[in-house]
Amino acid sequence: MRRVGGAHRGLDMWLFQRASAVYMALFIPVFAVCALAVDTMDHETWRGLFAPVWMKVASLLFVVSLLSHAWIGLREIFIDYVHCARCVWPRLVLYFIFAVLYLGCLVWAIDILWSVQ
Repeated sequence: MRRVGGAHRGLDMWLFQRASAVYMALFIPVFAVCALAVDTMDHETWRGLFAPVWMKVASLLFVVSLLSHAWIGLREIFIDYVHCARCVWPRLVLYFIFAVLYLGCLVWAIDILWSVQ
């Protein structure tokens, strides 16, 4: 099926947001079980929980899912509620602010996860 002028963009975003929600809904109980399976939760145990590469990757995928889910939701809110009759600047400024914020959160999460050894 050929796309004409981005006609299916809304469906793509909707499906991606639902997929990210499913991943987060699956990750949270698995993470909770892993975290609650230990006897004492001190700093070393917490670091040990994030030491395996699979947990770093799964946690990073969670952060990416969370940020993309939030980005799509904010995008829809901005489209629906931020209007300007003669310009698009307010919406673009908000997009830029949140893009920088979310990118900073992603870089920070990568730094935190990969600093654990």
